[in-house]
Formats: sequence, structure tokens, C-alpha cells
Amino acid sequence: MLYPGNSLKEDKHYFTRAEYDTEGENGPSEKSMWARRKLSDRETHYYHVLTDAIITECVKRGVGTLAVSWPEDVRESDWGKTGNKKLHSWAFDRISQYLEYKGEMRGVAVLKENEWDTSRTCSRCGDDAKSNRVERGLYVCSSEWDTSRTCSRCGDDAKSNRVERGLYVCSSCELVANADCNGAENMRQKITPSPHGEDRSTGCVAQPSTHLFDRESGRFHTREQVVS
Repeated sequence: MLYPGNSLKEDKHYFTRAEYDTEGENGPSEKSMWARRKLSDRETHYYHVLTDAIITECVKRGVGTLAVSWPEDVRESDWGKTGNKKLHSWAFDRISQYLEYKGEMRGVAVLKENEWDTSRTCSRCGDDAKSNRVERGLYVCSSEWDTSRTCSRCGDDAKSNRVERGLYVCSSCELVANADCNGAENMRQKITPSPHGEDRSTGCVAQPSTHLFDRESGRFHTREQVVS
């Protein structure tokens, strides 16, 4: 399942722009402070609703352990002006905290796992070819080993597997998958390895269910429900 953050991204862009545009010469204006508070309130609501939805889904499916991607030292690194603005503002620590306490209340253990190379590795054969990720969100496998670069079916880790942003195609075992789901499957295998020889069909890794945030209801719903 995917929970795109498009609506929150739009809010951040709008209210941050509103804050800067109304900034007074002698400090924050009333409108500028309003925009800052409004964004903070919307972020808090969004993160609570998101984590509620994730934990509820785990309970429904009988999932006892949830692996959370943990980008180590991302805030200590210099990614350039644009990169720093995007990466240093990630709320991964806040989301992880919400998941942990909500999971504890409902019997779901939340474990932090290093996400290094999870999106480049084929989750089926382990190939780690950079070319596997062919398009944003899609993964195609070409050999064996890693997590968003590693194939979730054969384990190939060829860099060529991730062929495009969002798409992963493994050149080794020919797995075609959503790149984010391929990475998530690699994370899952770190804590609950699949039995050797188990059928690793593409399934939901290729066509995950997408849930979008609906501003009208303030909740997540399937793409079809939100669009219609």
C-alpha cells in the first residue's frame, strides 16, 4: 500500500510562501504567524491520520512487526541548498515516534531499519544494478543483492535494476515492480526473511493499492474514492 504525501507537500508550499510573502520588515506579521501556525496544525493532523491508518492496516492484516525506514545521518550531511531544504525537513523521526506509541497500544512492534540501498536492490533475486530502476516508482531486475536497488523476488542488486523514478525492472530475474514497494519488501525481508524457495511473484509489489489524503474528510481513502 502507498500513502503519497502530495497534499502535505502542497500545503507546505502554499503556507511557506504565504509566510514569506507577508513577513514584516520588523519581524513576523500577524498573517505570517497565522500561515506558520496553520501549516503546523495541518502537518500534525496529517501525521496522526497517516500513522493511525498504517497501524490500523497492520492490525487488520495481522501484522505484528512493522519495519520503518531510517535514513541515518541524513540531517548531518550537506546535500546542497535545495537538497538540504528537502531532506533536512523530513519528519521521519516524528512519524516514527507516532508509529511506535500507537503500535505499542495496539500490539504492533515498530523497528527502525537502515534503508541504505533498499531502493536499488531487487527484492526477488538480489541484483544491485543501478539501471534496474528505470522510472520513478518502477523496478526491473537484472542479477542479485541490496533494498530499493535490490530485487525483492530474486535478490539481484544491479544498479541498472531501478530504471526510472517510480519504476523498478530487474535485468536478472525480470521482476517489474513499483520502486517504493520493492524497497519496502527489502526492508520487510530484513526482519522477517522469506523461506527459501518461496514463490516471489510480483503481485502487490508491482501494483500496490494507493491511498490518498482527502482534505474534505481529513482521512485517507483509496485513490478511486478520493478522485470520484
